[in-house]
Amino acid sequence: MLTSPTDPSQTIPSFDQIVKGNVSIKKLSKHKYKITFSKIGKFLLYQVWDKDSPALNKKRSVFYVSAKEWVNTFKKYNEKVEIGKPLFTPTTIMETEDDRVYAFVIHNADLNSHDQVVFTVSTNEISLQNNTSKKLIQLPLGKSNNVRFDIDFNEDECRHCRRNNDTSEHCKFVCRPVFP
Repeated sequence: MLTSPTDPSQTIPSFDQIVKGNVSIKKLSKHKYKITFSKIGKFLLYQVWDKDSPALNKKRSVFYVSAKEWVNTFKKYNEKVEIGKPLFTPTTIMETEDDRVYAFVIHNADLNSHDQVVFTVSTNEISLQNNTSKKLIQLPLGKSNNVRFDIDFNEDECRHCRRNNDTSEHCKFVCRPVFP
């Protein structure tokens, strides 16, 4: 969620992202996995409620971006991160058809030679609290259909876009629909 800015005109909405698809999951190491989508829908981005900005809550943006556009934006953003600054590695919740839930961080998103979306993910960054089962970070291996991904959003990207009047790919599909 956004913190209260000093200049209200700089208030930027925050978004969450959802995508569904059929996946194959392979374990790469103790905490790393490769998730390959054999079928993927469009990414749905929706603006979330903001406790500090009633004006933003009056008209909330909801829109789709293609999987290819999402992956390209993810990659371009991380390629431009200044040395010493953290990469965009969103926390993600994955829900399977049998209502099991898993948590991880997306480290990399790519397209393979068949134009399939491939996520390299890690469970190492997930800190389980007292009432949380370790099963949350033990991803199911093999194929799963109709898997839902809820991906958090890097709100600092939009702050950057707004401040610098940026026209990067990210700003084109996230910030511009909100701030034409």
